[in-house]
Amino acid sequence: MRLEKKHKPSFHKANARYRGVTEHNQYTNFVLETAHDLVLLINVTKGNQHTQQEGHEKEIYNNFVSVMTGDKEVGKSNLFTASTLQKIDKSRNVPVPGMEGWSSIGGCTVTKSGDSFMLTSQGLIETTGMFSPLYVEPGDKIYIRLKVKSGAGAPYFSFGSNNLRTVEQTGNTKKVEVSAGADYILVDHVLRCHYTEAIQLNINLHESPEFLQPTSVEIKDLEIHYFQETSVAASSFDTSIKPSVDAMEEKINSIR
Repeated sequence: MRLEKKHKPSFHKANARYRGVTEHNQYTNFVLETAHDLVLLINVTKGNQHTQQEGHEKEIYNNFVSVMTGDKEVGKSNLFTASTLQKIDKSRNVPVPGMEGWSSIGGCTVTKSGDSFMLTSQGLIETTGMFSPLYVEPGDKIYIRLKVKSGAGAPYFSFGSNNLRTVEQTGNTKKVEVSAGADYILVDHVLRCHYTEAIQLNINLHESPEFLQPTSVEIKDLEIHYFQETSVAASSFDTSIKPSVDAMEEKINSIR
């Protein structure tokens, strides 16, 4: 009995993966598929200018900047809970003059010293400070930020608006106890307007104190801006995203 040696058919060669590629198109397809996957991965991570795709790195950076400084718009989020993103509206200017153009309340005097302003009161009237008028409309949000310090201390210092109307009361000020001899502290407050009215933006040396006393504070870097608040509603993975993906996968399998 003699065994005749014959070459395997081509389909046997193609299916014998342990022997390596046996045809030119198998080799080129493997190289092209690998290159395609690498390019796709780069586009997903780095982005693609031609398709206006930002990429994961850019999206992560935009999310970070939007949360920290508000200079970017709301980006993509995988948070399971809703939140509110706050940012300064740089497209609108608040028509408020510098501190030297503000009016006095209760005999308060203001003097400029370098890049700061010294507010001084003899403590003869219950509410003493400076104010500037501002016309507001429903939905306006005013952001106030400043640095303050006091050599002798200002336990009843406040800022905001003494006459802003809200649903419960009139006036919306934030009281801050300024320690004696401490360095500048940065304070901020948001005024949410509900009515069309002319309000006062106030910086009060003391407001409704327990007892009257001479007070002086030093203020610098006063900033007043319009403010934006955007609701960030992220869909839950377990209750929304995963069921949708499962439904799509089921439809695709049924088509096959």
